[in-house]
This record gives sequence, structure tokens and C-alpha cells, in this order.
Amino acid sequence: MRAKQKSKIISIILVLVFILEPGIVWAAENQTNFWGFRTILSKIINGIDNWLKGLIYFKEIQEENNILIFQNRSLKSLLIDYQQLKAENELLKKALEIKQSQKINFILANIVGRSPLNFSQTFVIDIGENEGAKIGQAVVWGGKTLVGEIIDVRKNSSTVRVLIDSEFKAAVFIGEKRIEALLKGNGFLSPYLDLVPAKEDIEQNEQIYTSGLDNKFIKGLYIGDVMEIEKPEGKIFQEVKIKPALDWTNLYQVLVITNEQ
Repeated sequence: MRAKQKSKIISIILVLVFILEPGIVWAAENQTNFWGFRTILSKIINGIDNWLKGLIYFKEIQEENNILIFQNRSLKSLLIDYQQLKAENELLKKALEIKQSQKINFILANIVGRSPLNFSQTFVIDIGENEGAKIGQAVVWGGKTLVGEIIDVRKNSSTVRVLIDSEFKAAVFIGEKRIEALLKGNGFLSPYLDLVPAKEDIEQNEQIYTSGLDNKFIKGLYIGDVMEIEKPEGKIFQEVKIKPALDWTNLYQVLVITNEQ
């Protein structure tokens, strides 16, 4: 870069000499005007020199700025990698604790596609038959919070149906009294509990978790909390809406429960 800049400067000086040659000849022939012409020429040359130095300095600053921008982007990339690794480590740490206490096997999976705007609430993960994924396996987050179930498996990927999907069902318990109910997804609306006897007293914010009575999911997977309760007069069952424990559209990694040891 320095060699190119010097070459440009020499070229500009040569052009200036060519342009100013008639004036130099005139000044040489006319002794009276020589010193005045020399002063003017000196000012012109100094001005051009300062301009060229400024141009070179500007380009150097621009190059340094580009280097700093590149370094800044590299650091941001490393920070993102660090945050992802940190989140992954925390997820695996929780899963390991549950694995040791409840003897459950997990496979870590990355979410590689999702369809939040379609009629079905599903997403795709990057594990399939080759990694041991099977239809019906529970998909969780943090080891204990139910996200959904695998409904389709390919060699290297699987489709997961989220618990708010209208096709999702699971046997659950409500609160510490372990009131039995059937969780049903409701699409874009809040999931709800079906078959809850009207005589049962249920309160807001009571926790909902899998009962295991349907032989579909293991017992004790957290789903969400009671959000709204209605007891229509004259009906056998009450209507209970729930608030899911997490927003699945914010997830980027999940754990697949493969089997109990």
C-alpha cells in the first residue's frame, strides 16, 4: 500500500511540473518576476503536499477502522458462542442431576426449524433414527418441563408436536391433591384441562404436571399453572385453562427422553 501511494505522489508531481513548465520558463526569462513566481510555486507545492499527506493519513485511519470493525465482529461472534455454550452446559447440568436421581436418559437436540404461524405448532430437531429418536418420546427443557412429543422421525431429524398444539393430549395431575385431568392443546388459544369434575376445588396458580397414567409420559413433568377456572351451572365438568410454563418459540435446544434405565 505504501509503494502505491508513493507512486501516485510521484505521478502527481510530474503532472504538476509539466503544467507549470511554461511558467518556470517565463520566470527564468524575466528576472524581476522570478522570486514572486517562486513564492507562489512554493505555496502550491506545500498545499499539494499537505493535501497528499492528509489523503494518506485518511486512508490509514480508514484501514485501521476496518480492522477494528472486523475485530469487534469477531469478538461478538465469540461472545455468542460463549453464551450458547453456557446455556447448553446449564441445560446438561440440570439433565444430569435428574438422570442421576430418577435414572432417565436424555439426548441433547438443537432446534433447526419451527412453524409457529402454521395450523400445527411443531418444530424440527437435529436428531433422528441414527441417534435413537422414536415417535412418542417426550421432549423437555431443563430436564423437568414438558415441551412436547416426537411425532415423526427421519434418519437425522425429528418433528416435535408442542403441548399447545390442538392434537396434543396428556394425562395430568393438578396441584398437591393430585386431581386427575386430561390436558388438551388448543392451537393459538390457551391449552385447557378436560374431565375435571365440577365438585373439585381448584385454585389459580396450582401446578400441572404429568401423571404417567396414560403410559405416554413419565410422571412428574411440569407443564404449567392453572390460569382460569369456570364452573358452568348444570355441567358435570368444569373448564380449566392453563398457562404453559414456557414459550416454545424462544427455545433453541431441548432434551429428548429416550428411555428409563
